[in-house]
Amino acid sequence: MSGVENVAGFDLGNIVSQNSLIFSSLEFLFRFLPVFLVVFYLTPVKYRKIVLFIGSILMYACGEPRFVLLLLACTALNFLIGKNMKVDIDSPFVHSKWRDKKRRKWLLLALITDVGVLAFFKIGNVVDSNILLPLGISFYTFKMISYQMDVFRGKVEADNSFWSFGSYVCMFPQLTSGPIMRYDDASEGLEHLGCTPEQFEEGLRLLVIGLGAKVLLADRLGILWNDIQTIGFESISTPLAWLGAFTYSLQLYFDFEGYSLMAVGIGMMIGMPYIKNFDQPYMATSVSDFWRRWHMTLGSWFRDYVYIPMGGNRKGVPRLLLNLCVVWLLTGLWHGSGVNFLIWGITVGLFVIVEKLFYGKWLSHHKLVSHIYVWIVIPLTWVIFAVTSLPDLGIYFGRLFPFFGIGETLNPQDIFKYFSMYWWLLLAGIFFCIPGVSAWFNKHRKSWYANALLLVLFWMAVYQLTNAANNPFMYFRF
Repeated sequence: MSGVENVAGFDLGNIVSQNSLIFSSLEFLFRFLPVFLVVFYLTPVKYRKIVLFIGSILMYACGEPRFVLLLLACTALNFLIGKNMKVDIDSPFVHSKWRDKKRRKWLLLALITDVGVLAFFKIGNVVDSNILLPLGISFYTFKMISYQMDVFRGKVEADNSFWSFGSYVCMFPQLTSGPIMRYDDASEGLEHLGCTPEQFEEGLRLLVIGLGAKVLLADRLGILWNDIQTIGFESISTPLAWLGAFTYSLQLYFDFEGYSLMAVGIGMMIGMPYIKNFDQPYMATSVSDFWRRWHMTLGSWFRDYVYIPMGGNRKGVPRLLLNLCVVWLLTGLWHGSGVNFLIWGITVGLFVIVEKLFYGKWLSHHKLVSHIYVWIVIPLTWVIFAVTSLPDLGIYFGRLFPFFGIGETLNPQDIFKYFSMYWWLLLAGIFFCIPGVSAWFNKHRKSWYANALLLVLFWMAVYQLTNAANNPFMYFRF
């Protein structure tokens, strides 16, 4: 690769390629990650944040070269704004009201810049197809906004080290698809990068489990959804449409949880804390409960920086409903500016509101009904999320609900063909959604047989990767 130098005897052009951005790629697993970890741990502790920052930028530049300067510029600007807010706080010569006014101006500048850049690319990508969406922009922008808000509130001190702040924003395990780590969670780890053998081992376990979830479950389940798209929504039967909705739901879960586990595992291998991003969401008892368990770092971000500042549930029912509407509208926009994402956000928000007003408490007392309810409603909302074309979305829902007269059931035999091909994957997906499975593994995770299972899982995933094309994680597009 031109422009990539030979460093320390390694040809970085061969080590880092576009596929290095994909954790579930052979290039990442057997080239980038091992070389990075060797260089990282051979470097003295006080310089490791520099290695982390440069390694992260190099990885991003080789996968997304068009937007590396944007990432660097946003990082540098937010670092300087944070420092200016800190300078004002520490100055003993400035009147407090004047000081707070200046700090608000710096915060406003940060918010306008960060939100403006994100909105430009999100909206521009829809208006003009020539405007490409930078990889990971939704994630690293939210990290920068939370940092500025926490500095302004006095929750954290502004970072004096560009290498430290840059590593927080750009660290490669979280750069492209999260989790959205807060600065106060990361700051201590950034000061003392490195981990014990036990932490490294635990991180490696999470990495392997996440790899298995992505490669052996999510990617295989995705084949059915791709087949349905190839057939054409207008040509599928109602049973196959429902099977597709369930399959896509499981695919998205194992894809994103797989990424999150790999990201957290790699983070632990370099000394960052464990972050929980999923908590058995398909064991939820309501849509509200589901979203407390799914993509938890995004949900807590909207709670702390939008919902609570707007008043939360403290200002009466009308204000509560308004706050929920705003949060879910923004959640839809965060995922994309397409109309389907707006409809998806509004739909989920309406379910959350209706549960709060009417039947949420009833669901909490009827566990079996509540689980069935979640397993029906959530896949329907994911269909809105998945199908970006409104005409196609209408056709798909016409297949799901043919009794409304939108369309008639076609080729009813197709369900037998595809169910016979994928029943074992669906069964495996449901099995690994059961809390008792993860509880058993956590209890025995240090045993020889658990480690043997992980070893088999790893090499099964590697074998699958050698025989299939790399499939990017689904949340890369956000």
